[in-house]
Amino acid sequence: MENISFRPMTLADADDILDIINYYVTNSTSYFSETPIKKTSISDMLNEKSMLPRYVVLSGKELIGFGYAYNFRSESTFSQTVKLTYWLKDGFTKKGIGSRLYNILESELRGLRISSILVNISSENIASLNFHRALGYKECGNFERIGYKNGRYFDLIWLQKFLK
Repeated sequence: MENISFRPMTLADADDILDIINYYVTNSTSYFSETPIKKTSISDMLNEKSMLPRYVVLSGKELIGFGYAYNFRSESTFSQTVKLTYWLKDGFTKKGIGSRLYNILESELRGLRISSILVNISSENIASLNFHRALGYKECGNFERIGYKNGRYFDLIWLQKFLK
């Protein structure tokens, strides 16, 4: 994929991020909400002060994805563990873009002395599970049938990667 670039997220990205998220809210069990996300949710996240990396992915000038790390829990005991999430517009997956984004995020997290990354994924999102496994994430938990969306149950699968 040519002309792909990455830059830190800004508040101006909120509408494009919202469009990507709400596509998955409406069309899959990958994003867990059953109702479209409101712009204030994205704006609030972008307004939070955080040292953790947050990036958008551009194809030319079009925002086609984003990824960011956030605290796993608020207690200082877990300060070296983060959760990571990323989303790409439909049609831009399986092109190596997600791997490039994760390389950037993981590199910055290493620099911040983060030791462990967690992700949680719908059992129906086989492509994401395979993607994360290919990047070295190992399954560390499976909560069976705890999600219910679009008339069916799904598992919530947790994966972990150690950076140190």
